[in-house]
Amino acid sequence: MGNVEEVSAEDWSRLFDTNVRGYALMAKHIAPIMKKQNSGSIVNMASISGLIASPDWVPYSATKGAIIQLTRNLALDLGPFNIRVNTISPSAIDTPTTFAIGESRGINKKELEKACQGKCLKRLCPPEEVGNLFVFLASDLCPFMTGANLILDGGTTIV
Repeated sequence: MGNVEEVSAEDWSRLFDTNVRGYALMAKHIAPIMKKQNSGSIVNMASISGLIASPDWVPYSATKGAIIQLTRNLALDLGPFNIRVNTISPSAIDTPTTFAIGESRGINKKELEKACQGKCLKRLCPPEEVGNLFVFLASDLCPFMTGANLILDGGTTIV
């Protein structure tokens, strides 16, 4: 986390290696298997931070925006092989990591819970709800959906 002047070159590299390069390499190595079976579903995890700007989140937001675009490109390239590629962009998920990040930025759990509530649904997102969306996208319940970025944010990005 940080603004463009605070983040080191090493931090940029580490974050892009994890959040973008890691996803791309996973797709590179799984695509031949999925092509051989002429089917598959890849579901990437992005964030609403890839869609909206937040103060002092420059590198994280940039990687999440890159994941959304990577998903679109993979959907285009892998679609002819009946491989679907989609992304989920949640807002704050109710996990210990979310609260640890808040504390590292000087925000206690109670303040973070209030700040991260959806604009419409006044709560954080339970991890199970993210998992349910992953299961849905990986299943055969939506065989025509590819290249989509599903937003799971309690209405945060609509206002």
